[in-house]
Amino acid sequence: MILAPMDVKGDVARAVDVAVIGSGAGGGPIARELAGEGYGVVVLEEGGYFTREDFNLDPADSYMKMYRDAGQTITLGLPFILLPMGKTVGGTTTVNSGTALRMHRPVLKKWQLTHGLAEIGEEELNLIYGHLEEYLFVKRADPEVAGKVATTFLSGAEKLGLSCGWLPRNAKECEGFGACAFGCPSGSKQSVDVSFIPDAVGSGADIYTRCRAEELKVKGGRVTGVRGRFLDPATGRPDGRRIDLEARVTVLAAGAVFSPYFLLRQGLANSSGQVGRNLQIHPATQTIALFDEPLGPPKGIPQCCYVDEFKGEGIMLEGGTVPPEIHALALPFAGRRNAALMASYPNMGIFGGMISESDSHGRVLDLRRPGYRPAMLYNLRGRDVVKAKAATVLMAEIWFAAGAKRVFTPFAGHYELTSPRDLKRLERSRVRASDIMGMSAYHPLGTCRMGGDPEWSVVKHTCESWDLEDLYICDGSVLPSSPGVNPQLTIMAMAMRCAGFIDERLSS
Repeated sequence: MILAPMDVKGDVARAVDVAVIGSGAGGGPIARELAGEGYGVVVLEEGGYFTREDFNLDPADSYMKMYRDAGQTITLGLPFILLPMGKTVGGTTTVNSGTALRMHRPVLKKWQLTHGLAEIGEEELNLIYGHLEEYLFVKRADPEVAGKVATTFLSGAEKLGLSCGWLPRNAKECEGFGACAFGCPSGSKQSVDVSFIPDAVGSGADIYTRCRAEELKVKGGRVTGVRGRFLDPATGRPDGRRIDLEARVTVLAAGAVFSPYFLLRQGLANSSGQVGRNLQIHPATQTIALFDEPLGPPKGIPQCCYVDEFKGEGIMLEGGTVPPEIHALALPFAGRRNAALMASYPNMGIFGGMISESDSHGRVLDLRRPGYRPAMLYNLRGRDVVKAKAATVLMAEIWFAAGAKRVFTPFAGHYELTSPRDLKRLERSRVRASDIMGMSAYHPLGTCRMGGDPEWSVVKHTCESWDLEDLYICDGSVLPSSPGVNPQLTIMAMAMRCAGFIDERLSS
């Protein structure tokens, strides 16, 4: 059953087999798997529950309802980076673009050799990926639905002889509303809220929404449950009612920002000193191109195609369309100049370049700020600044090859490119992190990383804490490094694997 605060009368005290904190790419699959095995499962989700009837194609409304900080969460450092995160049943999967890629094989080999994760075998992982792809209806984006922005960009990439194609997505009969990031209004995207969570509920799991877990119950070196508070839907503040769960196993799946923050607040599971460290976030730049003819945004699939020619260097281009409200914010101009350019919005296309870090890293801290708010420190450094510029130059080259008249970039001094000469000037320039305007990032990872050495990792390959028995951590925080692509499918695969180990623990 999915329970809102209005469905709960007074305080709640329960004994369960498994308590799961978070309902996203980690928590949702674990809840489904274990409830399906007959265990008593309760999921605590800080956000609300929304269905396709609530998805009204209004970005501002969606940001307020389904994102943390109304979509304005930022990292502290150079440059300031926008890090949007979902806060709703299904977590960020409800408001992402549905890209479902397997991790790069060299990354898995690095995990095995560098992080001591030899137990995670390629064959086992591929079997889990295959199951997930079938369950989530993963298939390549349909060019007939993708939209003209995407087909135009790919035509430019093909003219330059670059490796490119259509992204696999967890979408069933996508209709191309161009609103994936604000909840799929057709119900096509198989995010956790429409796949794993309904199946978990169908097997007997209970989901408490607008219910914030705040404390692990610890006794004799093992976690025995979790305490939390219900939140007022209007204010987001505790409404006075509490929840107390006794659990045989507790799963922390609050994401790579809030899982470490949750532990740091209590000083738990951190004998390695690695909780909150090693934050990676897939920094991204964007380019906007202006054409003579209409491209028809935002109709299409927001993220449906890719250029992976330089994936070995940590550069992946992915993108498509965004609604005009978001498009206006991505332009490097304000006031009348912004308004004048937005008059040409139907003739514009936007594309993103995502990088896997080499030199940059960050950290999640508990600074005891007002409210339940961690701080994220992150600086873009060294080779990663060069990568960000290289991704931007590559996108501009593709746009011009596709026939663009002007290309707008986020780099100071190079906001508008009108010719190959401008492009060469950007390519040859030396840029700093502080020169990048309006950078965003996605997929926070690594802050409770798994590994084979308890001195350098937070959890084992099973996702169980090294320090506390019966505590499992399973979300993006346990991935020891970037998988090189959008990580949701890999997080789900780790969750499926983790559920098997929890089943073994409970059955024994």
